[in-house]
Amino acid sequence: MKTLLSFVLFLSFTLFQSQLKKVGVVDFYNWTANDGVHYQFILAAGDVAGLDVEQPAVVRVRYSTDGGVSYRLVEFDATLRFMTDKNNSENLIAYLNGASTAKIIENATGYTPDNFVLYYTKSGNFIKGFQADHNEMAKSEVEYAKVYMTPSSTAEQLRNLIRLYYKSTDPLYRDLMVYAAQYD
Repeated sequence: MKTLLSFVLFLSFTLFQSQLKKVGVVDFYNWTANDGVHYQFILAAGDVAGLDVEQPAVVRVRYSTDGGVSYRLVEFDATLRFMTDKNNSENLIAYLNGASTAKIIENATGYTPDNFVLYYTKSGNFIKGFQADHNEMAKSEVEYAKVYMTPSSTAEQLRNLIRLYYKSTDPLYRDLMVYAAQYD
């Protein structure tokens, strides 16, 4: 019995250690890869911990390889770190680095996690962004895809976007909906 309890505790700390304690950041973005596949993603993280501080984040990516007939959904843990832009001190750069593996949520057969560089004004307005997955980052000449913000200006738009990525049975769903409710 003691061994079983130890195993259950081990699983709960290793499998779910990256689960966010409180959602403080939720943003939606999209990009189109060189092969024409369009990707959308949600970034969820805790409250911003400050500049040059790594904090855990969760990314879910939704994409279609058949022109939108069916969608695939994957999730990966990431680290999020904000820095002041060295070229323009009025801007911030968010480095979002994906973990080494992705978890298949729906219809996908495999996925290489992504890395993002996102630029914002200090007041939080999105300026531009770039994406490259781990395979691309391993190349000597990395080709970045341009990332665009997906608008979500109302609580209802936030909830509708969240539902594209999360079901009500997902552990993070309730926290995401509580986050959206603050904009009602």
